[in-house]
Amino acid sequence: MIDRIERVMGVCERAFLVLANICLIIMLIGNMAQITTRAVFDQGIILVFPWTVFLFSWSVFFGFYVIYRQAGDITVDFFIDRLGDKGRKVSRYFVNAVVVFLMAIMLWHGPQTLMQQAGDVIEIVELDRWVQTLPLFFSCALVMVNMLLDTAKAMRGDPEPQSAHTTGDM
Repeated sequence: MIDRIERVMGVCERAFLVLANICLIIMLIGNMAQITTRAVFDQGIILVFPWTVFLFSWSVFFGFYVIYRQAGDITVDFFIDRLGDKGRKVSRYFVNAVVVFLMAIMLWHGPQTLMQQAGDVIEIVELDRWVQTLPLFFSCALVMVNMLLDTAKAMRGDPEPQSAHTTGDM
């Protein structure tokens, strides 16, 4: 069961990475077009800035899960490494519990937040504001599941995922 969930989480990670990169590519193309039209025609494209802001938030929200999944978040290894094996195990459970708790709070308030944004339209983009924050709640749910999965792996005896700064792959 854990391995099946792990595979699904991996698929979600790749999908969110692709979505974040698509947002970045669209932003790049739009801003290149903006710079070109300003240089050539001395006139900007009015839609570029609001869509850039919108897509930037989406890329951050999609990337939020990817960063946690790839263990690219900020850690305090300097402190935790000095706790020894038992301390590292306890800190793994503690950190996972804290993150699950925080994501549960985010998801608890998610429906209320989305309902409060209903009818509030983003200027020029002409989308409801809730559309902008929806990827945040998807990422929160996936981060929560990822931390629960890591806790199950810890109980099974699997090693802690290594971050890029620990393995030197930065």
